[in-house]
Amino acid sequence: MALQLTMAFSDNPRVQPLKDGTVKPQGIDLNCITVDPGNLFQRNLTHDDFDVSEMSISETLLARERGDGSKWNWAALPVFLSRGLFWANLCVNTNSGINGLADLKGKRIGVPDYDMTAALWFRITLKDMYGIEASDNIWYNGRTKELSHGGALGLDKAGPVGVTHHWLTVDQTLDVMLDRGELDVTFPFRPGSPITAGNPTVIDRYGGTLIEGNPRLRILLEDGGRQVIFDYFRQTGFFHPNHHVIVQKRILEDHPWVARELYQAFQRSKEVAYERARQAQSVYLYFPGTDFQQQAAILGEDPYPLGLRAMGKNIERAIQGSLEQGLLTKPLRLEDVYFHTTLDTQI
Repeated sequence: MALQLTMAFSDNPRVQPLKDGTVKPQGIDLNCITVDPGNLFQRNLTHDDFDVSEMSISETLLARERGDGSKWNWAALPVFLSRGLFWANLCVNTNSGINGLADLKGKRIGVPDYDMTAALWFRITLKDMYGIEASDNIWYNGRTKELSHGGALGLDKAGPVGVTHHWLTVDQTLDVMLDRGELDVTFPFRPGSPITAGNPTVIDRYGGTLIEGNPRLRILLEDGGRQVIFDYFRQTGFFHPNHHVIVQKRILEDHPWVARELYQAFQRSKEVAYERARQAQSVYLYFPGTDFQQQAAILGEDPYPLGLRAMGKNIERAIQGSLEQGLLTKPLRLEDVYFHTTLDTQI
């Protein structure tokens, strides 16, 4: 009889072949649930109710350090299907004096959650490319203590260490504070979303601020961060893995074969998604574009490699960055995070 597992993932095209049954792991029946990342990770941290799940790398590291065995008893798989600069559409106040990333030292910066992986990699990028430490800035947590990943992990009681960090109240929103000049720069927000300021049930609240036609606000990186991504990769070899896959340890202890079977299924799912993308491109492009060739020339043919042989150094840099930024208090090794049968994974 096949093992019945509930898997939760965001709307990721590289996972769709698993969700729609095109790819089926041997000996496993997956009940797939789709949840947006912010709410998914919140559910993992507060309810811990999925067998297999997409999860923030940064928050997995913190859960590994702060867990007492009663919850967050996970092992990770080196499946990295979410990468890139999610902060690339930074919005700045036009009176802040910020013209580029090098100008961010000493600024007031708003992020949804200080501990989220995108914010971790943002600060790593500032340090690696411009020498800006996390402690050089003042950080504002857009999510409240009561409804945030950081709050669930206890950062409101302990941490981040050595960093000036403030929590917004339920009536405050990052977009309104930026518009008023109370912040210099924030992670991107979605203009036109329903106004949810003051609503204690919404994780990422919005105050109604518009960017287009607003003389007080502008997007910092006009190319959506493409040049920063390429420059950072050329300089460091890192390309910001944000999420990986976690599995409940109780399942892997009883069925250790599940780790490699799921890993291989995710690899097959990604390959099917790539083929679907190639076919779709051929349908609607009259003249093939150069975007793929440009990306491949810099990042390689596979922008989402799986396995620790390809991605282990990225995770080690994330661990080091977490220590530098006052999140982790002691080093972790790859074998502390990833299930032992996946430590030698390449493809």
